[in-house]
Amino acid sequence: MLNRVRSLGRHRGKTPAQLRAALDEADCLLIGLATEIDEARRGRNAVEAQLDAAGIELSGAREDLAAARQTIVQLEAVVKLRDQEIDKLAERIRIGIGAEHVIAKTQEIDARDIQARFATGLVVTLAHSPQAAHPANVPVPAT
Repeated sequence: MLNRVRSLGRHRGKTPAQLRAALDEADCLLIGLATEIDEARRGRNAVEAQLDAAGIELSGAREDLAAARQTIVQLEAVVKLRDQEIDKLAERIRIGIGAEHVIAKTQEIDARDIQARFATGLVVTLAHSPQAAHPANVPVPAT
């Protein structure tokens, strides 16, 4: 049993040289991990900066979109007013054309045309009409 205790005592742990080597490996691993952490932080900071820039750009884009929507609403109102004006002008033109036709139909007739009609004998003046109740030369009483 004493041999067993001695053998366990000898194989119980690492030697001081092995412990120093393990400590050096752990230090190297720690320095490597610290370097990776620093690189990850720099990467995270760069991504955060990009995210902030993207947020600012998105905010500006939203403002531009809102302004564009307002402009579209205003343009739609202008187009609606323009269409109403076009309709009003078209109605005025239609009325004007109708009035021109009425005016053209009611223009003064040349007196020679009337005299020519009476000369043909087809037209009889009221004074010479057999249906007239009064003679043509009846004096008009003064008022």
